[in-house]
Amino acid sequence: MHFHSRFGGVLLASAIVVAACGSSPATATPTLGPTASALPSAGITASATLGATPGATPSATPNASADLATYTQIETQVEALRELAPKSSVTPILLDEQGVRDWMTKAMESGVDHTALAAESRLFSHLGLLPAGASLEQLELDLDAGQALGFYDADTKQLYLLSTSGTVGAEEQWVFSHEFTHALQDQNFGLDQLAIDAPNQGDRDLARTALPEGDATLSMMQWAERNMSILGLLSSAFSALGPQTDQFNNAPAILREDLMFPYDAGLSFVEGVYEKGGWAAVDRLYAKPPNSTSQILHPELYTAGIGPVAVTLGAVPATLGTGWKLTYQDTMGELQLRVWLGGEHPTDAQAKAADSAASSWAGDRIGLYEGPSGAWAVVLRTQWRSTSGRTAFVAAANQTLDGLSSPSAVCGDAIHADIIIASDPTVLGSFTTCQPGE
Repeated sequence: MHFHSRFGGVLLASAIVVAACGSSPATATPTLGPTASALPSAGITASATLGATPGATPSATPNASADLATYTQIETQVEALRELAPKSSVTPILLDEQGVRDWMTKAMESGVDHTALAAESRLFSHLGLLPAGASLEQLELDLDAGQALGFYDADTKQLYLLSTSGTVGAEEQWVFSHEFTHALQDQNFGLDQLAIDAPNQGDRDLARTALPEGDATLSMMQWAERNMSILGLLSSAFSALGPQTDQFNNAPAILREDLMFPYDAGLSFVEGVYEKGGWAAVDRLYAKPPNSTSQILHPELYTAGIGPVAVTLGAVPATLGTGWKLTYQDTMGELQLRVWLGGEHPTDAQAKAADSAASSWAGDRIGLYEGPSGAWAVVLRTQWRSTSGRTAFVAAANQTLDGLSSPSAVCGDAIHADIIIASDPTVLGSFTTCQPGE
């Protein structure tokens, strides 16, 4: 999944959700939706150890020799399929469910900006994307740890796989093919060059995460088609059903969609490039990665070189006096605006309408302003590629704002729309002279 720079460095992760992520050119194999990956790992020197924590050294298990042979075979197959030569080997470590949670908890404790996450939690709550008082940090940890099948840590070059039995079965092999692809990507292109951990660039981070995840998902699907039996494929798919699926479905929409986007939309984006130019064309994407979820959702924008427009926020209005500050800012992007407009668990018709209303996105910037006595304002400044696109967004946004309890206003011109939500009418009036719904 996309970890929003929460873990410091690049962590690409595999979740246990079964997703209809599309199909490879040669097959319509079902795929497990995100696999967690953090970037390359060092060579296969041992099998796996259960319950390992960040920085732990793997120790050989009783079946280490058999595991090593399995991993080596998969590596050889993926290298040939993906058409990339390794520069170093990989040491997979098997973790049980508690081991995965312990690893992610420790990584989050030491590698995230807790203050920024708390501010983002408040921002999302004001937008209606999270319940009041919810902790985005805790929600993400619970979802990530509950959904992860494996991950590859770019900083340590270590690869981890979830194995509740401690053995290397069909599911572990499938996930390993995905994670090993991340190692090849990192060794050949340098995944740190994607700058996925840039502060306050959430939409760009998500778009750039979609490149290696879509790449690895396509590679995994092709590997599975060529090297797994139908029984193995079905076993892997059905093993993912159960409590993890319920957890995913019950998570806030903003987390569900952020989680699945790199694997679902990322796969479609990479697959389109692959179908036209093979793996060589996919390789070239790393030298010029996408810069917005809009480019992933509308590949023609990427092809045409139409990137996001830079949008800036204003200073705290002088009329508010002292004690106010811009606490947090980021770019929502087309994907998160879709989620905001669609609401929780939208019907197909509602989701389609939200997608359409956000489809002309050109750029945005959102900020949380906070002052004394719990006063606050959220300002979302957006730019659209057409007047009709702006009109469609404003109409949908007004419906969403009607469902919030806080006062709000919508302002702008032919291609700009500014949305202001505030703790009270006085604060709202300091940020805009517009009338609600204008």
